Amino acid sequence: MDTLFGLKKTAFLAMVWVLCLVAMGRSAGAEVFNTEVRVILASNSDQGYDPRLLDLKKDLLSLNYMSFQLIDQTGLSLNRGQSGKMPIPGGRTMELTPTGVEQGKIVMQVSINEGGSSLLKTQIRIANHGTVIIGGPPYQSGFIVLAITAHF
Repeated sequence: MDTLFGLKKTAFLAMVWVLCLVAMGRSAGAEVFNTEVRVILASNSDQGYDPRLLDLKKDLLSLNYMSFQLIDQTGLSLNRGQSGKMPIPGGRTMELTPTGVEQGKIVMQVSINEGGSSLLKTQIRIANHGTVIIGGPPYQSGFIVLAITAHF
C-alpha cells in the first residue's frame, strides 16, 4: 500500500520534516531565562546575618561588612532581548536584559538608574543556577548589594 492515512508516504514524510523544522526554530528562539534578584542591605550594624541568605554567606562575608539583611526578592522570567525592571530602595530602578548564552553562561545587561541618571551599566555572565553579586549604591547606614541568580 502506497498511502498512509490517505497521503502518499513521501508527502507525509515531507510534512513531518517541515513540522520538525518549525518546532526546532520555535524552541531555539524562545529561550526563557528565569532570574531571581535578591536585594540585600550590607552594613556594620548589629543586625547580624539574615538566615535567608545562607547560600551566599561565604561570598557576602568577603565584602567586609558585619550585617547582611534581605530587603526584597523578585523573580523575573525573561525572553532573550526582553527587559525586566524592578525597584531598588532609594528611588532607584534596576533593569535586566538577557542577550543570549555564550560558553554555557547567560549574558545579561544590567543597569541601575535613579531618576533620569544612569548609576551603573554593565554586562554580566552567569552560569546556569549560578549567582553574581553586584555592589550597589549607598542606602541608609550601609550599601545595597544585588545577588542575581539565573536558571535557563
